[in-house]
Order: sequence, then C-alpha cells, then structure tokens
Amino acid sequence: RLATMRANRDRAFHGIHSDATVAGSDGAAPRRRDERELTELDVFGTLKEKHHKNTVKTMRAMYADVRERRRRAMEDLTPLQRRARASGGVNPFDWSDGHVGHFYEFMVAENAASERGAKSRAMVFERQDESGQNVVEELFDSFRADYADRWRAEVVCGIDASAGACERYRDAAAEACEALLGDDDAREMGACETYLHTYGIVHEHWHVEDYVQARNTLGYSKPKMEAPKRYPANLWGDSVLARSRNGECSACSTQVITLQGYVDVDVGTTYSLGAEREDKWVFDAERWAHDVPMTKFKIAKTCCTNAQFACFVETGGYADRSLWSHEGWRWVEKRRAAGELLAPLGWKVSPCVKFLSNGEEAPACESWRCAYFDEAPRALHPQHPVCHVSWYEAEAYCNWIGARLPTEAEWEAAARTTTSWSTDKQTTKRRTYPWGEESPSEDKANLGGHFGGTIDVSALGAGDSAHGCRQMLGNVWEWTASAFLPFPGFQMDYPYRENSCPWFGYRKVVKGGCWATSAPIARAAYRHSFWPHMHNTFSGFRAAIGGSQKRALCILPQKIQSGAKCGNVVTMERISSHLEKNHIMSITRSIFDLPQSKEDLANIIHAMNVDLIIVLHAFKCGAVIDTVQAYKDMLPPIILVLGGTDVNVDSRKSALAEEQFRRRVDVATKVVSFSLSMIEAAPKGALKFIESDSTSKTKLIPQGVMLPSTLKASKRKRLADETVETPGELQGTSRPADLSIPIMFLPAGLRPVKDVCFINDALTAYNSNGIKAHLTVCGPFLDSAYAKRVRCQFDGRSDCTLLAGVDRATLVRFIGEAKVLLNTSVSEGQSGTIAEAMMVGTLVFARDIPGNRQLFELCEARALAALGPATIKEMKGDGWEVHPVGVLFSTPEGCMRAFEALGLERESTEDVDVSLIRLRAREGVAELSLNEAKRWTEILDEITAHGS
Repeated sequence: RLATMRANRDRAFHGIHSDATVAGSDGAAPRRRDERELTELDVFGTLKEKHHKNTVKTMRAMYADVRERRRRAMEDLTPLQRRARASGGVNPFDWSDGHVGHFYEFMVAENAASERGAKSRAMVFERQDESGQNVVEELFDSFRADYADRWRAEVVCGIDASAGACERYRDAAAEACEALLGDDDAREMGACETYLHTYGIVHEHWHVEDYVQARNTLGYSKPKMEAPKRYPANLWGDSVLARSRNGECSACSTQVITLQGYVDVDVGTTYSLGAEREDKWVFDAERWAHDVPMTKFKIAKTCCTNAQFACFVETGGYADRSLWSHEGWRWVEKRRAAGELLAPLGWKVSPCVKFLSNGEEAPACESWRCAYFDEAPRALHPQHPVCHVSWYEAEAYCNWIGARLPTEAEWEAAARTTTSWSTDKQTTKRRTYPWGEESPSEDKANLGGHFGGTIDVSALGAGDSAHGCRQMLGNVWEWTASAFLPFPGFQMDYPYRENSCPWFGYRKVVKGGCWATSAPIARAAYRHSFWPHMHNTFSGFRAAIGGSQKRALCILPQKIQSGAKCGNVVTMERISSHLEKNHIMSITRSIFDLPQSKEDLANIIHAMNVDLIIVLHAFKCGAVIDTVQAYKDMLPPIILVLGGTDVNVDSRKSALAEEQFRRRVDVATKVVSFSLSMIEAAPKGALKFIESDSTSKTKLIPQGVMLPSTLKASKRKRLADETVETPGELQGTSRPADLSIPIMFLPAGLRPVKDVCFINDALTAYNSNGIKAHLTVCGPFLDSAYAKRVRCQFDGRSDCTLLAGVDRATLVRFIGEAKVLLNTSVSEGQSGTIAEAMMVGTLVFARDIPGNRQLFELCEARALAALGPATIKEMKGDGWEVHPVGVLFSTPEGCMRAFEALGLERESTEDVDVSLIRLRAREGVAELSLNEAKRWTEILDEITAHGS
C-alpha cells in the first residue's frame, strides 16, 4: 500500500518538510480519511483549528449550487468562445474548467481520501510525462502553467485539452469529491472534512465570477444568472428562498444628485480587525483578530455614482497631475500613449447635445454612454455605482473632492459595528453581514448575478449597516486604501498555500463583493485583493473623510498656472490660514475644476461634505452662488468675498448685471469687502454695512499679510541695514543693462484690469538720457489676448522685462529685492501684494484709487497707534504725493517724478524719509494683519451660530 502513496503538494511543489502523503492509485475503493489523519496533513497545524461541521446533505446542496451557477455562466458558449483570446488578463474558459477540476482532485479528493481508485484525470487525460506523472498537474495548476501556455496545451503537454475534455474533467473530479461524502445525508461531517470540501466549492465560486467578468471583457453576451427557488446563502448551511423582483432594483433613476451624504463612525480608539477563532469560515489572510488604532471618521453612505464620476472626467480629472499618485499618473500616461479613452472601462463618448432646452449646460453624465458585454452603447444610469475603475482612479477622484479612500479597518467598522460600538464591543460580536446575522437575500444585497448587473445606489435599504451605509455587500467591489498584507499571526492555510501569499504587498484590499459574486462567499469580513491598475473587475468605491473637523470649500476665479501664485490665489491662501486657525479644514478649488451644470455642481459639493463655502468674486464664481440658491436645502452657507472688478466693472455693465449682483449678495450668508471704497462703489443699497453693528451682513476686513514660512525670519532685513545694495535673484532674472539699476517690480496676473503698461511711455521718457530705472512685470498670463499686447510693448526694450509667474516664495523674495513695489491696477485689488511689500520693507508706489488710498490710511492709523505721529516732511507734485506709508500717483509721469524726487534712481542719494516710510508701513500692516485674523474669527463664529 505504501508503494501507491506519493508526497503531497507541500513536499512535491513547495519543498515543505512534511511526512504526509496523498492517495495513490492501486485500484482500491476510496476511503475517507478520519479527522486525525486529516489534521496530520498540514505540518503547520492549521487543520487542527477547523471546528465548523456541515451535514452531508448541506454539502451536497452546496456542490449542486455551484455546479448550477457554473452551468448558467458557461452553457451558451461555443467551444471557440471558450477558448477565448488573451485579453485583459482573462483565462480561457476551457482551461478554467480543467483548473477547477484539478483543484477538486488535488486539493480536495486526494487529501480527503486515504486511497483513490481510478483518478479523474486519468479518465480524461491519459498521457503521462517521462517521469510517469500525469500532465494535468503541469497544465492546470495555475502556479505551474505559464499564462501563455494556457492557450497551447498540445504544444506544452502534448494533449488535447478541448472544451469538452476540460468540462468532463471538471465534472469527473467534482463527482469524485461528492462520492467521498457517502450516501448518508444526515451524517455530520468532520470539521477538517467540511473544510476541504467547502474550499473546493469556494474556489469554483471564485471562477464563476471570473467567467462573468471574462464574458464582459471579451464582449460576449451577458449570462442569465436567475436565482433558483432556494439556494445556499452561506458556507455553513443556511439557504434562502428567491424573492420576487423588487421594483426599486429594476427601475433606474434619472436623478443626477445623490442625496445620501456621509455618516460619522466612532468605534473608540481601537477596532479589532481580523477573524475570531470561533468564526465558522476563515481564509488565511483573515487570521487573526488584532486591535488597530482608530479615530472618528466619516464614510459615504453610498458608493460613488456614475453621475459623480462623470463630473470628475468632464472637469479634466485625468489631466490634473496634482490629483494622482506617482504610480497612478504613470498608469494614466501609459493609457494616454496607447490611445485609450481616459474614462472608466466601458464608457464611450456620447454624441448627444450637451445643453438643455433652457440653454444651461447638461449634466456631465449625458456626455457619456457605456457598453458592457455585447450590448450596444446606452446612456449611463446616473445613480448606478461607477464600475470598472482602478484603484488609481478611485484615489484621484477622492483627492478631487477633498476626501480619501477608507482603510480596510474603517470600511469594516462601518459595515460590522453598531452605532454604540465604543461601549458595545466588550459584550457584542461584530456582525457577519452589514445588516446583522440573517443570510444574504435579494432584498438586502445584489449578489449572484440575479439582477443582471449593477443597480441604483439607493436601492436595497433593508441591507443597510447599523451606521446607515448602503450596499456594503454586493453591487460593486469597493476599493480600500489598504495594501493587501498579512495580519499578525498569519499562517498559510492547507492545502491551498497560494491563496494569499503571492499577492501580499502591492495589491490593494477590496471589500464587499459585487453583483456577480456568489452569495455563499460574501461576508463583510471577507478579504479580497486586486492589483491597483485593474479596471476590468466589477469594482467601485466609496469615499471617506478623516476626523470630525469642519470643512470649507474655497473657490477661486482662476486656475493656478505654472506654480505661480499671486492676487486671488494668495488672497485665498490667507483666508485658508484663518480657517485653519479656527480649526476648519479648507479645500481650495478653481471654478474651472468644478462642474458647470447646477445639478452636477450641487452633487459634487454635497459629495465633498463641506460645512461652508467661500467664493472669491460674485461674477467669476457666480455659478456657485446660483447653485446654492437653487439647492439651498442641501448645501451649506456661503461667504461671498468681493473682488474689485465686482463693484467697479462687472456690476456696472448692464441692468441685468446689477440685478445679478444684488441677487447673489442676497443669497450669501455673509459678504466680505476688503475696503470701504468697494462697499461705496457697489450698486446703491446692495451692500448693507454698519461698521458698529456686529450683526451686519457685509463685513469690512482690510487685507493683512501672510509671508511664506521660509521668509518670515528675514522679513526685517531691509530695515536693519539700508546701506547694503547687492545684486539679488531679481536682478539676475530681470537682466537690466546694469545690475546697479534699481528695479520697479510689478507683480500681477496679466489681464486688462491690472494695466501693467500704465507707466511704459513715462518710463521711456524718464530713461531717454540713460537708463535710471528698470520695470519688471511678473505674473501668469490670465488673459491671452491682453498678454500678447503686453509682450508686444515689452519686446526689444532694455528697460523693461516681462517674467512668467513664479512660485510664492520666489515672488516675495523678488518683492524684497526690488527698489519699489509698483501697483497700477485700475480697480480694487492687489492689496495683499502691497501689504507683503510693506511687511518685507519695500517701498510701495500705488496708483491713487480709493481702495489704495484707504489701505494707506488704515496702515497709517495703526502705525500712529504703535509709533506716534509721523515726522515725515510733506512732499507732493504733479500727479503724485508722499504718504506716511508709501507713495500714491495718479499719472504715469507722476510716478516717475516721485521716483526721482525720493532719490531712488541710479547714482542718487535716497531721501532720508524713505526709511521712515518703510518702518511705518511695516508696523501698520502688521497691526492690520492681527485685525484681519480677529475679524475672520468673528465672521466664522457668526456662521457657525447661524448654521446651528
């Protein structure tokens, strides 16, 4: 008898020092191993841990169920279709049949039986190799058969692995396993015996899902996977009756907005992740329970929808490098280079009109269609979960909305715990399913292919977790942030050593199963994994947000170009710093990074889960204000921060523009103005402001200054030693004819309102007898037509330089190195840049408009309180005057006259009052900055009180 035994797979393939043997072939009738013999098969002792026992009747029903699922998934495929083509990582269907047969025979039957008679493989594939070993082991063991070899069995093994032969092998091997059960249906099987048979069935369930996935990848027809009248619902013997179709599942909503938001989950400081010893079924990757640190978090009640993800695509999500990880961006570029459509797999560009009948832009999802299996392209179902997205795409979308993917522990905590878990966990077990312990049924989860695909994310409310999260089982696999790694106490299971180990590390954990996952294997604790680039799987995601900190969406009227930060961008950064000091997290987005239709915009703002919206400019960001008005019941309060062009330009263009301005001011909860002149310039009565009234809707908050942290330590350098005049980075970049020529520095985004060529002619005249001053304009090109005109005026001149935008720290260094900071804006604006110049000790020359004059007066008022009265002599001339904190000019010539009068030109002696002006300006603006912070705290406190 010993001559008929051979080394088991542990010894033969893995080289594990095991004395266990498996059944040979001596013609004897098969005999089941007893439990003692089975536990000895695994040298690591994992079989000794098995404790759940099924009856033979239950196991036979599980075999019948998986056989029927496999039949439905494959029966209509021709032999040619079963051979398939190598595409998207799919396996040939016929090879998969042989592989399943191999698993049943080698992993189940040869371990469960002490002797085996005629082997299943010998019944189908007779050929042996030179060593006498049957070639089935070489062809159908997935860790021995090279991927390409699965299509060329005759070349590799010299056998005819036809579809019919592979199917017969699968059936024969499964029948051999069932035969080992015996005829006594009432017999309670041993725990190890139960485990081995169950593992074989689970393995085929995995492949049933693979068959459905492969049919979609290859463009085959969708299999008909209707549920039988009664079917096994788990791996420990429970079964459920198929229910009549739920109307909410068959109907597809046309609604764009997902009303469900987020839910807070607080399970205390730790969560126990992993399987408990008493659990009925455990994969090795789930061993064993261990505490992981936890903090309070929010998680979306539903998965991201097609409508939401379409907004990400339409607003350029695949072109925004800042949203993608290094690996993710490489994946995007690889797809782009291959000419692939950058969208979820299966999406097609729609030829439909992108505007509604009223002229407004249509929702983004109407720009796309989709095609799955062999179906013709159809409209996206807006409320279905987005499917066929990689981990990289899921991560990028979450970054876009200011969220992230949940960790595996967070996902499980939301699925398996109660709302009072922090106190319940000492006495209550984690749930097996999100809804409790009742087996999965069609009113709770979209599993097993019974619904034929994904369904609306709002369906199946009976399957909600205790926290209110919907469809955490079924519909789509859900990506998590966690890498697929072993838990403490991990040990490979017997006999399938490769179930987890080869995939640890780079794969990402997915949870919950999908619409094609068989119900018996779906559990909230089930750990599955995909490569992060995989998007042919039925995978989606839901977003999470860490902590309980309040959040604000800050919207800019322009994009940040080439890393350049000036004007509005700097203003919003400063506002964000005030939010941070008040424990509010800011999410800053350009209006161009957000959807254009009101429905989409409301949908995405709702998905961002913000408590406050701050918009800069009533007209450029007016779409956001209009959306808040249309969806005020679901969107948070809004603060409107006015820009100079709002009151001086845009609101004066027409009666309609004025009416728009008034309406948007009415929608805002609070309105912020940087100067009194802006309030006075607004349409009469539009801004109700009483300075002494703390409840006034309009708030006056003069801009202060916030220097980059790298420059704060040296901000007083210019004041400490005014005699030091060494060429700096600005001179080197501007390249004046002589490095000793003083530079007038004008930082501004190029658009008409900044009027950066205002002094050009006067500068030409001033330098007619030799260059005494050099003008450097620096800023991003915000208006291409205007930028072109500016370039034409600067080309060929030796006393002017035009620089593209630079990063913020470089810009402030340039300001600090300049002789003067020049401001030529025709309306309110750039007060932040003026304040920065004052703080670093650079003399400011500002155009004499109401906003600039008021800023100077505010600074002087603060300087008066700190330093006492100014001792600066009165100086003024035609078109210019010296103010205690700077210079105001009304004409280009006046600007140059002041430059000359103060001795700022080359080879001149600087007027003694210049250093006093710089000192008063710095002290004044420092006090203004403190006042700005105080005012923002007050307004945020008022908003919070308003919201509550």
